[in-house]
Formats: sequence, C-alpha cells, structure tokens
Amino acid sequence: MKKRIFINLVLVLIVLGILELTAFIQAKNENLKFKQKADRLEANNTRNFKTDYSVLKDFNPSIWRKSFYIDDKNEKSILWFGCSFAEGAGLEDEHTPCYKISKLTGKNCINRAKGATGTQFMYYQLNAPDFKSHAPHADYIVYVFIWNHLQRLYNYQVNPLINMFNLRYKIKNDKLVEIKPFFKPFYSLYSVKRFLNRKVYNQANIEKYNFKLFNKVMLESVKKTKEYYHDSTFIMIEFPDLSRKELPDYEIKQLESYGIKVVKVTDLASDIDIYDKKYWLADDIHPSEALWDIILPRLVKRNLSE
Repeated sequence: MKKRIFINLVLVLIVLGILELTAFIQAKNENLKFKQKADRLEANNTRNFKTDYSVLKDFNPSIWRKSFYIDDKNEKSILWFGCSFAEGAGLEDEHTPCYKISKLTGKNCINRAKGATGTQFMYYQLNAPDFKSHAPHADYIVYVFIWNHLQRLYNYQVNPLINMFNLRYKIKNDKLVEIKPFFKPFYSLYSVKRFLNRKVYNQANIEKYNFKLFNKVMLESVKKTKEYYHDSTFIMIEFPDLSRKELPDYEIKQLESYGIKVVKVTDLASDIDIYDKKYWLADDIHPSEALWDIILPRLVKRNLSE
C-alpha cells in the first residue's frame, strides 16, 4: 500500500514537473519575443535603464524616467502619470512629453509614469505614506489614459512574462482593496501564473466594459490629490492607440462628475490624421515626438494656462 502511494506520488510529481517545464519554456519563448520588440525601442539608447517590474512598488528613483525642474522651490508643478505613452518610451529625455510640457508651461514636471502600468499604479503611488514628500506642491495632475489601462486593472496580478505580482484591486464595502497572492511560492510557478493569467485575462475582457472598477480607482485618486493639493486641477488625456478605441460619452460625463477634465487627443489634433504612421514610432505602439509636438502646445493653451 505504501509502495503504491509512493509510486503514485512520484508519478504526480513527474507530471507536475513536465507541466512546469513546458510552461517555463513557453513563457521563455514569449518573453524573448516580448524583449525583442522592446529592444527595438532601446537599441538607440533611448532608455538608459531597464525596469525590473518585480520592484515596481519600491519608490526607487532609478526606475523612473527623468523629471524636469524649473522652480527649485517646487511650488508650480505638474504631476505626470500614465504608462509608456506618458513615460516617453522610445524617446530621448529631451523629447519626452514631461520635458516638453515643463518647457511649455514653465512648471516642474514630476514624472511618475511607468511603462506597462495604468490607473492602479497612479492610485497606489498617491496612497504611499511618503508620496507628498516627493511632490510637496502640485497645481496640475495629468493622467495619460489609453484603452488598455482598463484591462490592466484586472490582469496585472500574475503575469508569466514580466514577473508582476502587483496592483490588482477589487471593490469591497465601497473601498478599494488590493488582491494579494495568499501563498507567493505557489504563484511563482510558471504553470500557475499562465493558468491564472489566462483566467484573469478572460475576466478582464468581460468586466472592463462596465467601467465600475476604473471609475472607483479614478474617483479615489482624485480625492487623494484634492487632499494633498486643495486647489489643484486633475486632467485626464484620453489618448487613442492604433486600435482607435475611445471612451463613450456617458463615461466621460461620469469622470467629469468627479471633477476631472477629460481632454481627448482626437479633439486636440482634429486637423490631422493621428493614425498616420509618421505620428507613431517604428514599433507601431507608442506616439512619436511629432505627435507630442502637435498636441502638447494645444493642451497647454486650452487647459494648463491658468
């Protein structure tokens, strides 16, 4: 009897080992393709660091693109949030939107954008106990939104490509509660991460269209900025990607009811075809400097000139 149990246990371990090895090889191949695509942006030294996404929660200055300071007293500042669009992926520091908007406004631009993140990372940062010590003054908070941020609210708890155990929330008793792995070594298995990532990805495709979680994260983020910076203005730039998805009018009205100024890039650049290849980098994902040079002066004139 004991011998049979032992043999069955060994067989189970062998099967699990094969599953884990298969998942590891699949993740390794996918990660290689992901890296090759990312390296197209890094080949010309446009990014002087590589992000370790497993330490996104650590407020280490080395993980950020450069911020730009004009007033050393830091009294007129723009907090700049978002993903790789806002971060300036594929652009030299002096070509990033944070640099350009600092020059256009004469204000500091404190860059808190990070590639592959979204709304939840802005919310997480704002709730860090020492956040205001990094940005004691701000009269504008700008969040650059793309459609994929809705999905990232749901499927960025486990990811076999970038080892991201971070920032997935749910609403519980009308509060945002972070979803945390209950047994981290278990979640470290490639087979488990692949299974859960697929499951959560499917959940994201179903739930992202109701905007419930997104609205809650945005509302609580606005509340936090008003707590820190009483007279500040919160602006959300809705940036369409090449999928051409944009928020519906009813959702924009909901965000505006929170005190958010929603600015559509398609309105700022209504006189050009923003889907023209010349306005996007070679990766066909990120906006080029040419597009930022069109929309930022108009954004400043219409929304940041008070």
